[in-house]
Amino acid sequence: MSSQLSLVADLLMIAASAGAAIYCLILSRRLSRLTSFDKGIGGAIAVLSAQVDEMRSALAEAKAGTEGAGHHLRDLVRQAQDISGELELMIAACHDFAEEALVVQGGAAPVADPVFAPPPVDPPAPALPDPPEAAPIVFGTRRQPSPEPVFRRRAQA
Repeated sequence: MSSQLSLVADLLMIAASAGAAIYCLILSRRLSRLTSFDKGIGGAIAVLSAQVDEMRSALAEAKAGTEGAGHHLRDLVRQAQDISGELELMIAACHDFAEEALVVQGGAAPVADPVFAPPPVDPPAPALPDPPEAAPIVFGTRRQPSPEPVFRRRAQA
């Protein structure tokens, strides 16, 4: 009986060893595929590295473009400020010339600047007659309410 048990134990040990060998073989193949440069993690790392380099170069180009546009915009703003100052001087000179032309042509006194003149005063509106006390105000107007309610719920409430 002990020889039979030792034979069964040896067979189980051989089966377990064979199973472990097959498991190690499958694991070895998977690891070799995983670490291969073409298809595994190495390939993914190589692709990602190339994409990172492309993104860095695109970012550098974008920075250079925005810096150039910023300088150009700053120059345009300076030019606009210079031109606005010149335009203010021209407008002031035109006002002076217009006043002198009015004095020369009509012999009248200089007229005040229409830009800074106070707005004309409107005559007071005629007073409205007071409404009768019995008429309630409906929606901000002075009309009589309708005899029938607009909504039935309002009539019930």
